[in-house]
Amino acid sequence: MDNLGGRPEPPDETGQASLEDRADVFAQRFSKSDWIELAAAVLLALATITAAWAAYQATRWSGVQANSYSAAGARRTEATQATNVYAAQAQIDVQTWLTWLQQRADENDTGAAFLHERFRDEFRPAFDAWITQVPEGDIPPGTPFDMEEYAPAAEARALDLNAEAEAFAAEARAANQTSDNFVLAAVIMATVLFFAGVGTKFNGRRVRIAMLGMAVLLFTGGVAFVFSMPQNVGL
Repeated sequence: MDNLGGRPEPPDETGQASLEDRADVFAQRFSKSDWIELAAAVLLALATITAAWAAYQATRWSGVQANSYSAAGARRTEATQATNVYAAQAQIDVQTWLTWLQQRADENDTGAAFLHERFRDEFRPAFDAWITQVPEGDIPPGTPFDMEEYAPAAEARALDLNAEAEAFAAEARAANQTSDNFVLAAVIMATVLFFAGVGTKFNGRRVRIAMLGMAVLLFTGGVAFVFSMPQNVGL
C-alpha cells in the first residue's frame, strides 16, 4: 500500500539482512588481508622517513669529517712552522753556548761575559741554572739544554698544535664511522621497504604476514640503531 502520508516505510527485512551480510563479508575480508596492506603502508611511510633522516645524518657527519680533517691539516701546518722556529732558535742557543765554552777555555772572561749578556731570554735562565750547579769558575756536567728551565715557547706551541691536530683527526675518524653507520641504517630501511612493499604482492596470507613480520623486525632494529648514534641537526 502506498504511503500517502509521507511517512518513511520501515526497512525491508530482506534488505537489512543483505546489508548485514555485506558488512560481515567486508569485515572478514579486512581482517584477513586489508590490515596487512594497511600495516605495510604505514611501515613503508615510516621506513621512508627514517631512511631519509639516516641519509641526512650521513651527509651531516661527512661534513663534520671533512671540516675536522681540514682543521687537523691546518694545525699540523702551524705545528711544522713552530717546529722550524724552535729548531732555528735552538741552533742559535747551541752555537752561542759553544762559543761561550770556547771563551772560557781560552780564559777570556770578557768575551764570555759579552756572550752571556747576549743569550736569548729563553736560554739565559737555563744557562744560569746550569752554571750554578758547581762553584764559580768550574764547568758543570751536561748542558743547559738538559735543564727544566730550558722551555722555548716555540717548542711548547708546536707540541700543543700537534695535540690539537691529533684531536681533530680523532674527531674526523669518529665522524667518518658515524657517517658510515647512518649509511648502513639507510640500507636497513631500504630492506624494510623491500619486504613491506613486495610482501603485499603475494597471494598467500602466511607469506604476506611473514614478509611483514620480517619488515617490522628490521624496522625496529634499524630505528634503535639510528637513535643509538649521535644526531647532528646542524644547529
